[in-house]
Formats: sequence, C-alpha cells, structure tokens
Amino acid sequence: MPSASILLPASSDERRFPALLANPNFILLWLAYGISALGDHLSEMGLLKLQNALEKDVTDIVRRQAAMTFWFMFPFFALGPVCGWLADRLSRKWLMFAADLIRALIMVEMLWLLRLFDSDFAQGKSLSLGLAVMPLILMGTFAALFSPARLSLLPTLIQPTQLVRANAMTAGLGIIASILSAVLGGYLVEWDPTALWNFRVDGATFVLSAVCIFLIRVPARAETEESHSSFAAIARGFRYVRSHRRLVELILVSAVLWTAIGVVRSIVPAIVKNVFGGSYRDIGIYQGLLIGLGLVVGSILLTLMDKALKSDLAISWSLKLAGLSGALMTFGVWIQNQFLCGAALFTIGVFGAGIQVSVNSLIQRIVPNYMRGRVFGVHDLCAVGGLLLSTGVLGLPDWPNIDRHVTWIMGCTSLALVLTGIWTTAIRLRRGRFGPAVTFWKNLNDFYCRLWPRARREGICTIPAEGPAIVVANHSSTLDPFLLVSASPNRVIGYMIAVEYAKIPIFSKLVEAIECVPVTRSGQDTASVKGALRHLQHGKVLGIFPQGRIQNPAGPIEVREGVGMLALRSGVPVIPAHISGLRFSDSIIAPIFRRHRAVVRYGPPIDLSAWAGREKDRAAYMEVARHIMDKILELKPGEK
Repeated sequence: MPSASILLPASSDERRFPALLANPNFILLWLAYGISALGDHLSEMGLLKLQNALEKDVTDIVRRQAAMTFWFMFPFFALGPVCGWLADRLSRKWLMFAADLIRALIMVEMLWLLRLFDSDFAQGKSLSLGLAVMPLILMGTFAALFSPARLSLLPTLIQPTQLVRANAMTAGLGIIASILSAVLGGYLVEWDPTALWNFRVDGATFVLSAVCIFLIRVPARAETEESHSSFAAIARGFRYVRSHRRLVELILVSAVLWTAIGVVRSIVPAIVKNVFGGSYRDIGIYQGLLIGLGLVVGSILLTLMDKALKSDLAISWSLKLAGLSGALMTFGVWIQNQFLCGAALFTIGVFGAGIQVSVNSLIQRIVPNYMRGRVFGVHDLCAVGGLLLSTGVLGLPDWPNIDRHVTWIMGCTSLALVLTGIWTTAIRLRRGRFGPAVTFWKNLNDFYCRLWPRARREGICTIPAEGPAIVVANHSSTLDPFLLVSASPNRVIGYMIAVEYAKIPIFSKLVEAIECVPVTRSGQDTASVKGALRHLQHGKVLGIFPQGRIQNPAGPIEVREGVGMLALRSGVPVIPAHISGLRFSDSIIAPIFRRHRAVVRYGPPIDLSAWAGREKDRAAYMEVARHIMDKILELKPGEK
C-alpha cells in the first residue's frame, strides 16, 4: 500500500487546536513551568550559603552539592510511579496547582523551619548538611507530583505534530529561567547572607506558576480516561513499559543522561572553587552555562530543525557529542583552562537538550493518554535513579579530598555517554529496513533534504511497497535524485546514472550500495540496458529522468526514448513524480548549497496498455517517453 503523506489532511486534533503560539492553554503551561524554574536555584544557593560551603576549611563541596541534589531528586525515584498513577487518576491541572501552592508555603517558611529544628543554626552557626537536605526532600516530593502531570497534560493541549517544538520551547524557557535563577541566587546571597530573599523570591515564583495553571482550560475528556486504582494500576504501568522495547530503550537513555547530569552538577562548585577561586556568583554563572545557555541553544536548534531531524537521530548524535564535550571539560580542568571548561559546559547543555527533549517527545507520541502519567512515572523512577546513583556515590560516603579527583570522575562519565550513543546508533541501524549502510545514508539524506532544500511531499507516495517499479521525474537540478529518495519512506531508489559520476571517490560507494546502474551518454550502451532490466527483475525500484540531463524548466522539454524502451520491455509499474520549488542553476554544485522550497508530488501508475505488444517497436519507445513526460508535467502545481 502507498505510504502515508508527510503533509496529511488536517486531522480532528489539528482542527481542534490553534497554532502553538496562539494557543492560550499552551502559553499558560509554558509560562507556569518557566516561572517556577526561575526559583529553582535560589533556594539551592541559599542553602549552600547557610552551610558556608565556600569557606577555605570546607574541603567537600562536591559531596555537599551532590547530597543536596540526591535528596531533592530522591522523591522522583521513590514516588515516581505513584505520582504517575495519580496523574492518570486525578485532574492533572489541579495536581500541579496544589503542588505549586504547597511549595510556595514551604519556601516562605524555610528559615523558620530550619531554626525550629536546628538550635545551633538558630544561634548563628553554620547549617549542617543533614538539616539542609530536609526541606529539599519536601520540595522534591511535590516536584515529583508536578512532573508527570505536566508532561502528560501537554499533549492534550496541542496538536501531535507540535510535540517536539512544544517540548523544546518549554525546555528553553525553563532553562533561561534557570540561568537567571542561578545568577540571581548567587547575587542575592552576596547581598543578603541570611538567604531570606532567596527563599522569599522562590516562594513567589511558585505562587505565580499556580496562577497560570489555574487559568488553563483543559479540553473536555483530555484529563484522564482510566478509572483503575490502587496497586494494580501502578503495576500495570511497569508491565506496559516492559512490553514495549522502544520505551525501555528511551528510559535507559534518560537514566544515562541523568547520571551524567548528577556528576556534572556536583563537580561544578569544586571547579569554581579550586580551579578558578570563584564565589557563589561564579557557581551560579557556571551552572547557568550548563543548565541554561547551552540548553537554550539546544532547544532553539531543535525548534528550527523540528521537521528535519528525527528524534532517534537527535538522541544518538547528542549522546556521542555530549560525551566528547565532557572529555573537553576533563581536559580543561586538567590544564586549568577557564575557556575550555566554559565551552564544554555550554556544549554539554546543547546536546543534553537534544537528548531530553527528544526522549520526552517520543514518549508523548507513542504512549496513549490513559497510560501516559504512569509511563512518565516509571521514566522518572529510572532516570532519577541514575542521578541518585551518581550523586549518592559522590555525596553520601565521606570521601577524603574528593575534590582532587574531578578529572577522573568526569572522564568516566564522558566515556559512558559516548558508549551509550554508539549503542543507540547500532540499534537504530540494525532495525533499518534497508540494512545498516543504506539506512545510515538515507537518514543523512532525509535530514539534509528536509533541513536545507526544505523538501516536503504533497500527497501519498505511490511507489509500491514491494516489487519492481520505475520512478520517472522531471530533471532540473542535481538535487532531484536525493529529493525523490527523501520523499519515498518505504523504498530506496537506484538510478540510471552517468558513468563518470559513478566513479567519483566515496560517492561511488553509495552508487554501489543502492545498486545504481551506470550508463554512458552515447545512447548506445546495451550493457546498461541489460543492467537496468536485471535491477527490475530482482524486484527493485529504478529511477529514470526521461530528459536524460538537467534542463532549464523554463525552456523547451526534450525527452529520450530510453525510458520508453525500459517501460515496455520490463512491463513493471511506471510511477510519475514531479519536483518543483528548486532555484535553477547551470552549476552542478551550486544547488546543493542554495536554499530552496522543494516539493515532490507522486502520481498514480501510468497506463501504457495502448502500447501493449510493441516491446520491440522503436517508434513506440519515443511515443511512450513523450506520454510519460506528459504525465509528469500534469503533476506540476497549477496543472490539472
């Protein structure tokens, strides 16, 4: 059967929801997440200050930062599945609203609570690490309730085709807020050593976030669809994940990513203190580079490449590049180079966004609404389990002089990211329907065609899912064969290609892999005709341009009889296609670097029954060739 179109008719969901930036429900959820993220590091920086963590006699700042991260994230691990079940059972909107108000109350009363439980701190001494983590556990509990509800509600407020862009925009705004939070938190504790304003401002952000959530109008029947309760429903979420291999792989990727996040967040304060001799403001700036600026750029890139970059590809390449960025940071710490460390933190953020946004979007796309909360609950358990593993190893034991071993810690983390990226690439290529080598090339070709020439297909692809076929198209650019392949999701097209092109180094390997048929330009190459017929006899798809060479679409159209001969002799379906939207150039190279708006349209198989029995009639070859060219031109925009 023909494949589905890239541009499908508007679905009921697409008619129901407006464009992303015109959707008030999405904007409110987007703002709620960004506003609450603005307060994230204010309380963290305040708690570091109350422990006097940057004093010279403190030699375990890695342990303190890791322990704080560990205990804040622990509720995600311990309560993730339960919170996910609640997000499927109760109103997701009101769960988030309640979580925000409770967190606001905790922040406003933070100093009072700390003094209540620590008499030494109440008398002006440094806050102990054991007590510093107690409010973080409370905050983490309600953050764990907020997370699956938000991630599960988002797809019910927008079009399915907007998921990557919506997640990227949400992550980008949240991270911009985190940058401001980290920097503002450092400035506030320098200005007010009691950290009172850190906690007050943090509480205010949760109140504003609650107001935004209150104003969201959830579409009817979009909240939850299942009434199962108790333990059995939670267990069903685990069984659902276990029965879907792709979900298991996505969750494992998140676990590796969050393990690395735990390591990097834990060692940043030690790098600032020991390598650069910085202050609390510098910790905020460096964590802002990691959690903020790089992630913002990564989110923007994902938004720009939304239609070009497949989420699976984004995950694989981002893992490997994040690992290489970690290796760069390891080297920067070793030689004590501030620029390398900052650049590495920035690029880790870029590729971290590529991983997490793509994972979230894929889960939202493939999991039904009634199960989505529990799946994200299991995801949180496993992903945060990785973070707890790294921060627990670094923060719970009393490691002597752990700050001296930052390079080894980061080096091992970088290796784990690279190896995970190689693993995901191997899985993706092994599952490709065309074999690893051709799948790799087709993925690269699809990415380029959708990103730079901005190629899209109108209508369905009419190439048969199996069996031989000839694909014929107009020829006005070097890009034409690549665009046809990009618009054909189920088949790879092998072309009749000029023999001089088939001998180009490296390109010749691709020609061989997709079994193109080299042909001379003399028109008397019987070997190439036999090769093309064998190609079709083996059940493959052959691409031919009836014009024989690149021609200016504004000029006269010339065709050659070869396509007619092959169509009559082979007897296989002939599928016409028309390519438009390309800027014509006489150059072979220039079109590759120019921006276009390419559109590919496939038509129904061409009826050649009028020439039945004339397989060896040379006069029929040119008649058929002209008829084929007419059918191609009928697909031109504006033609009937």
